[in-house]
Amino acid sequence: MQPVVILGAAQTRHAARRPEASYAELAFEVVADVLARTGVGHDRIDTVITASSDFWDGRTISDMSVQDAVGAAGKSASKVSMDGAFALVYGAARIASGAYRTCLVVAHGKASEGMPRAIASAAFDPIYERPLGPDDRVALGLQARRFLDLRGLGEEVLAEAAAQAWTAAASNPNAERREARTAVQVSSDALVADPLRGSQLAPDSDGACAILLADEQTAAQVAAASGREGGSTTVRLEGFGLSTDMHGLGDRDLGTAGVLPRAARSAYEQAGIHEPGRELDVAETYDASSAQTLLWREGLGLPPTGGPAWNPSGGAMGAQPGFATGLVRVAEVFERLARGEGRTGVAHGMTGFVGQAHCVWVLRRR
Repeated sequence: MQPVVILGAAQTRHAARRPEASYAELAFEVVADVLARTGVGHDRIDTVITASSDFWDGRTISDMSVQDAVGAAGKSASKVSMDGAFALVYGAARIASGAYRTCLVVAHGKASEGMPRAIASAAFDPIYERPLGPDDRVALGLQARRFLDLRGLGEEVLAEAAAQAWTAAASNPNAERREARTAVQVSSDALVADPLRGSQLAPDSDGACAILLADEQTAAQVAAASGREGGSTTVRLEGFGLSTDMHGLGDRDLGTAGVLPRAARSAYEQAGIHEPGRELDVAETYDASSAQTLLWREGLGLPPTGGPAWNPSGGAMGAQPGFATGLVRVAEVFERLARGEGRTGVAHGMTGFVGQAHCVWVLRRR
């Protein structure tokens, strides 16, 4: 298996509405950006993997709407109808197999053109759950309440976690939420799904993200062509783990991290990490609520305080652009490591209600 290098990453400015851009235009925006950043032309892209959803895009074969925009015409291309972090597994596997030298992974989301709660309700079991009328936020509320009760915690911890996310996102130029808020301000919001308030839930955002992968030889060639051969920074994908839990909400304990620890252990073992709290420099997670902010920290085996820089971008609480959300987490870790702000980081993506499936990536700068 060949090592896989991230050549570059790009993401849009995420917003509650991007009416000036279609799905394809959002995808084109990030692809053009990542190619400009890396100096790689379309002719050097061997294969393309996209992440999108027929339900969320409101059309069948959703990847067809972005094929031209991402430059997939005439190339081997495929789609993952899951979070972009899982699409990265597909892309990295293609490089690691030796069958391809470069792979472009692109994910997008445009919640403003749909009805997020109604779309989310379609994922529930049609016989026993869907007739009750729940949606994704109802499920997040159930998870948050179980999380608190299981640990004997008060609702103030949710407000504090949300306030930290808002403050971090305020300095992130790509985040939808760009306003720092205190725990008191967060606690004054109306309840949306008890015990969660509006500011304690990730926003529905429009946006996209692209990551360009390559094998080490190609990465060295790209660096040499750009004049960076002597002092270039290489960020490699060192390990990953993914795992899927039971589908039904009543079939798993929502107050625990579920199968996330299993996915994290796999990623850590591949990367040779034994003490994640000490060896990791940055962690980015897909936290759809402030309860998940705390819960996924546990699941990744990190201490409640200290340890790596935690969601310095604001995490998904700053912006949640559909299936691009997990890929954005990888991009955020990559960009931080590429700037020399640490050597090793972990990025987390998820798919399904309240963390049904998890994907964990370890990145390392060399």
